[in-house]
Amino acid sequence: MRSISEYIQHKPILRDRVLDHGELNRLSRACGLTPQEARSELRRLGYALTTNNHGIAIWTRPDGYSAQHNYPKQSQRYSRENNMLP
Repeated sequence: MRSISEYIQHKPILRDRVLDHGELNRLSRACGLTPQEARSELRRLGYALTTNNHGIAIWTRPDGYSAQHNYPKQSQRYSRENNMLP
């Protein structure tokens, strides 16, 4: 059984946000947890359940930054505007 933080560390797409249904179910199966246990673990890791502009429930980091894994904020990532690769 893997921990959720370990799973997220190896899945870059999940570092900032996790969709509440499909991605959460996949994450919980991979970690050997029920979806409700996975939600509790995400809450413990600092994620908050919010709704995006399309009304879809999504788990996000309120500050956009994971101190545990030291991931960069969205605004600090490379972009075309500052002549760097995405």
